[in-house]
Amino acid sequence: MIRLAGRMFVVDADRRVLLMHERRDIGSNRSHWITPGGGVEPGESLVQAAVREVYEETGLRLELDEAAEPMYSERVGFTLASCEIDQTNYYFLVRVPSGLPVCPAGHTEVEQLVVLGHRWWSLAELAASDVEREPATMVELIERALAVE
Repeated sequence: MIRLAGRMFVVDADRRVLLMHERRDIGSNRSHWITPGGGVEPGESLVQAAVREVYEETGLRLELDEAAEPMYSERVGFTLASCEIDQTNYYFLVRVPSGLPVCPAGHTEVEQLVVLGHRWWSLAELAASDVEREPATMVELIERALAVE
C-alpha cells in the first residue's frame, strides 16, 4: 500500500517534543517513538490529515495554516497488521504552551493494539537517549527549526 502521511513535531514552551511510544507491529516486542500523525484520507490535505491525526491520537486541537509547508519529509517502508506500507511522511512543526494534557480522542482498532503511551521529551533527553525514534534526526530537525523562529 502506498500512502502519504501528515505528522507533527508538537513542541511546547519548554522545548519538549510530544512523542508516541508504539510497538513496531501488532504483537511485536520492538517499539519506537514517533510523532503523532498518520495517513491522509480521501479529500484531505497533508495539513488537514496532520491536524486530525494529532487530535485523534492526543486529544490536542491544534491549528495549522492550510498553506503551511512541511519542514521535512521522508519515505519509509514498514509492515503493520500484515500490510506492507510504502509511506511518505510530511512533518510540520507546531508550538504549544507547556502543560497541555494528552488524552487520545479516537484511536483506531490497530492503534489500540500498538500504542504503548506518550511522553514529552526534552530535546537534551532525546539526544542523550538510545531509544529508537523516527525520524532518527528529529532532534537536529527541531533544533534547526527553533533556531530560525
